[in-house]
Amino acid sequence: MSKPFFESEFPSTVEAMGPTLDRALQALAARGWIDASQEFYAHLCLEEALVNAITHGNQGEAFRKVLLRMSEEDDRCVIRVFDEGRGFRVDEVRLAETDQHGGRGICLIKFCMEEVYYDREENCLVMKMRRNTLSKQGSVEQ
Repeated sequence: MSKPFFESEFPSTVEAMGPTLDRALQALAARGWIDASQEFYAHLCLEEALVNAITHGNQGEAFRKVLLRMSEEDDRCVIRVFDEGRGFRVDEVRLAETDQHGGRGICLIKFCMEEVYYDREENCLVMKMRRNTLSKQGSVEQ
């Protein structure tokens, strides 16, 4: 694993998440991983992953921590979201029915990112993308 170009730990609250999310998006753009057309998708993926870590992983307990770490590994940006929860199986998350809650965030992340999985050894969600390709596999022509 390479040295992270961005790392931020914050208390497990949505309010504390905001500044980390903003700085992470700035870091992705500054390093050339996203351009202006991909900022929406990057924001969506990061926000969904961080909110899931807060609400599901840490059960909304503010004394717990969430860690966001982003690094460059070969030709891919690797984004890891750590929480203090028990973990889950990304491959078992299915799109919820319209009247159900839950499951949509991970499905959106899987749509936008090249690769998404839960690393049980590191106890973190891993999202991978190539430079300026965020959501290209799922993009809709206008």
